Amino acid sequence: MLFPGWQITENLECQLPKPTQTALQTWASWVDSMINPEKARIFFRTFEPSHWRNLTLRECNVTRLPLSKVEGKDFSPFSDTAFEVVNNMIVPVTVLHITPMSAFRSDAHVGTWSDRPSLSDCSHWCLPGLPDIWNEIVLSYLLGSSEAVFE
Repeated sequence: MLFPGWQITENLECQLPKPTQTALQTWASWVDSMINPEKARIFFRTFEPSHWRNLTLRECNVTRLPLSKVEGKDFSPFSDTAFEVVNNMIVPVTVLHITPMSAFRSDAHVGTWSDRPSLSDCSHWCLPGLPDIWNEIVLSYLLGSSEAVFE
């Protein structure tokens, strides 16, 4: 990650709200200035739950079954920031809020399949299924009406 002032860090689990907000506002500014909403539809997926600390409960090599006791309190400060930025955009953005539904699937959270096994990789999941459901949600938006239950 590159922070203002040219400080470079490899911490991919950074929880600093300001850099996240800055990155999302940069994206939003680009979308608002470059995208014609008459010709394109913009989707933004919120973060899955293991993008913040407390990964020990959500590692593939620890958990093999879905969580049986979840109180629906999993949230992401990144998602809150994303909603704040998206709500102030000119171009309409459909937010795919996958954080709560993904919290139940600790058996399908990010894996350690990268070159650095100590680092969870959000692009490579332990099991198929959860990312497939996210794709089905996008497909339902594309094929269905503009009003969908997951917004």
